Amino acid sequence: MKWLTALAIGAILGFALPLALGGQGGAWMSSFAKWGTIRPLEGSPGLLFSIPLFLASAIGLRVFFNWHSR
Repeated sequence: MKWLTALAIGAILGFALPLALGGQGGAWMSSFAKWGTIRPLEGSPGLLFSIPLFLASAIGLRVFFNWHSR
């Protein structure tokens, strides 16, 4: 897997998972997972982006698929 693909999938997960778990009023922001989560658009009521999830999933996908392809 190329870095660009891993980063793109990581960005999608970084936006989708916090929103799927309730957004700003849900389980995501009331647990330890809120650490490193930002609101990219100040006026948006529900858009969240998790930086740790983005980095961990991008690196994890890259490592897994490079290991799996060998």
